[in-house]
Amino acid sequence: MKKAIGLLLVLILLATPSLAKDKKLTFDEMAALSYIKDLACDCMLGRQSGHPGGVMGEEYIADKFKQWGLEPAGDNGSYFQEFTVEYRYVNQGASFEVWTDKLHRDFYYGEDWRVQRYSGSGHFVAEVVFGGYGIHAPEKGYDDYADIDVKGKVVLFTTGAPVKLADKLEEEAKMDNRIKAAKKLGAVGVIGFQRALNQSRYFRLRLSKELYDPHFVILSAESRITDFIFKELKTDLRYPFQEIDDKGKPMSFATGVNVYISVDAEFDPERKTRNILAKITGSDKQMKDEYVIIGGHMDHLGVNPYGDVYNGANDNASGTAVMMEIARIMKLNKAKPKRTVIFAAWAGEEMGLLGSRHYCDHPTHPIEKTITYFNMDMVAHGNGMVPFSGMYYGPWIWDAVKEKLSKEMLEYIKPGRGGPGGSDHSPFLAKGIPAYGVMTRGHHFKYHHVRDDTDLVKPYLLKRVGDFVQTATKIMADEPGDFIKPKRQAVYNLKYQDLINFKLNKLANVVEHKKDVKDSHVDLQLSIIGEKEGLSGDELRIDIINNLFTAAEKLKAAEGLEGFSPSNGINRAVRAGKTSILAGLMGFNSFIDDPKWAEVLAKQGAYFVIVDNPAALFEGEELTENGKQILKGINRSGLLLMVKGTTTAQAKALLKASKKPFVLLEKNLPEQDVLDLIKEKEAVVGLVLAKGAAAAEYFEILNKAKEAVGTEHLMIVNEDCVWKDAGKGQMLDVIYEIIKAEYEREDFRNVISRTFLRVLTAARADKTSQASARRPF
Repeated sequence: MKKAIGLLLVLILLATPSLAKDKKLTFDEMAALSYIKDLACDCMLGRQSGHPGGVMGEEYIADKFKQWGLEPAGDNGSYFQEFTVEYRYVNQGASFEVWTDKLHRDFYYGEDWRVQRYSGSGHFVAEVVFGGYGIHAPEKGYDDYADIDVKGKVVLFTTGAPVKLADKLEEEAKMDNRIKAAKKLGAVGVIGFQRALNQSRYFRLRLSKELYDPHFVILSAESRITDFIFKELKTDLRYPFQEIDDKGKPMSFATGVNVYISVDAEFDPERKTRNILAKITGSDKQMKDEYVIIGGHMDHLGVNPYGDVYNGANDNASGTAVMMEIARIMKLNKAKPKRTVIFAAWAGEEMGLLGSRHYCDHPTHPIEKTITYFNMDMVAHGNGMVPFSGMYYGPWIWDAVKEKLSKEMLEYIKPGRGGPGGSDHSPFLAKGIPAYGVMTRGHHFKYHHVRDDTDLVKPYLLKRVGDFVQTATKIMADEPGDFIKPKRQAVYNLKYQDLINFKLNKLANVVEHKKDVKDSHVDLQLSIIGEKEGLSGDELRIDIINNLFTAAEKLKAAEGLEGFSPSNGINRAVRAGKTSILAGLMGFNSFIDDPKWAEVLAKQGAYFVIVDNPAALFEGEELTENGKQILKGINRSGLLLMVKGTTTAQAKALLKASKKPFVLLEKNLPEQDVLDLIKEKEAVVGLVLAKGAAAAEYFEILNKAKEAVGTEHLMIVNEDCVWKDAGKGQMLDVIYEIIKAEYEREDFRNVISRTFLRVLTAARADKTSQASARRPF
């Protein structure tokens, strides 16, 4: 019996190590919390990139990666990827005091006043001189400095411009030029303020870094300061501006009020900072050169001038800590993912996503081989739900992940449309990489506040996020298949840009067939209001209005469509995954007998009129009297005119006669004198992408047009329907050509949609703003 018991004990002891070896460690939320406590302690000084606190945070994370045995994934075999940022910092001790003849008051930094970007330092007492708008334009007959001496003084001016002189003084009213004028005339600093009560507080002056002078102070002030300065003066702040705006003459004067300003502002245009990168190299020979990246930003806001530390426990020590704990657990479990997994802590997010953008532009591992990125930002507060946002731009990633999630996990993971904006997934999306944002749902306390501390962290949320992202990472690191789609950057832009479908169909047909299509790549659909054959005059107009009314009623119930609204543009519909419908007229039959009816139809919901046979407007190359009246009616109505088939002479005649900008639809580049008129009249060339046309050949013409008139006067007009595969593929190829040519962001947006929306607004010119049809009878 004893021998049997002894043998059993031996077997148990031999078996125990094997059991322990097979047991996998799981995500430890308390370990993650400990990293948050370290990163969000006062000693880290708010982890601002470029600041000593940021350096400490970077070193802390890299040391942990090294301690856990993770491979370096940065530059030159290190855990770091170095880059530079534009560093601006206001050191402790900033002070702003005001003395009048009878009163003295201190004002609070961040509440009452702020140092503006590219401000220098200063420690002085100086008189405040009221400088109106701060505009120096003596050669144009206006000079706020004409009757004042500002040498050694501080100039107080508003950020607006004289109402009657705004156009005339456009160049001198640019904020850079106002600052230059004050410096040139001997001021030691300026204080800008806003007059409009409905404008947001804590405004920023738009300045260029070339203005930086280490000894010139640039501040902004809130109303408490301006009210106090004017408290004992013989006028109030409203009066001089009323006089300036009414008479167009300056009303500047010395206030006799003194300020004490003490500002120690640092500016370094190329301050070094670092992303922190580690990895577990893939184990599969074919798949190891593909990458799954998980990460979040480790930087925060530093220390304010009063010495308060922005600890950023939730934003974003939490996302960084979850990433770190996933890395630790995977390494301890001796994970052998088939694809390489990269762990990233980004710097410079609070400065504008600079760290993640730098990585995407200068990757340490091929960006074209990165299959997905999971971004964690602010995951420590909330109600328990965990959004996973990015389905619209990478549905195949979510499809692969959701199939292997547990039922319990699926109850709190909430997939969403997603998209760029606000965090480090955005630069990855812009490269066409499916990128998902993870930010816990619910209220996030003390956002960008010094009280964002560790005691507000909910550890169970760290666990939920950690378990999910670790699971999703394992799935995507091991899942077989080709997850790198062809032309994925072009596909992203096809979905992201506000894509317009110019292929016309009847309004009623569009509403019927597309009413329940959600999350389409088509964001704005132009549609023609149906006209019954044989109708004319009032009968035709009543039929058109009835069609508009019926369509408007059906649109209210449509899941995937929404009527275009001038007040909202298409942004609200896009966010809701809906396509906006823009209704218009084919030709001018409905108002040819009475052009005033164009205005009535516009008020009922018509937005444009397309003329594909302009001959009826002309006799030879000249507009007829009837043609001129029709054009005047279109201009008055607010309808956008889109005309094709003109000769050069006809195009010039229309451009000269029209009081509103319109779209000239052309398959080739118009002659130079037409292009010159287009620019002069703020009109647009709608370059037609013919059905079946080769994208490269079309782009060559588009690029020539861009050089000739600029993208603010140029737009792509598809002939083939982009809802269908052929038209969609053709547009995708054109977008691919634009990406290869490295168009600037604004140029890209202009040719796809922004130019059309601009000219539509210009034609409307607030003439009519009704968003839905209403019967006028």
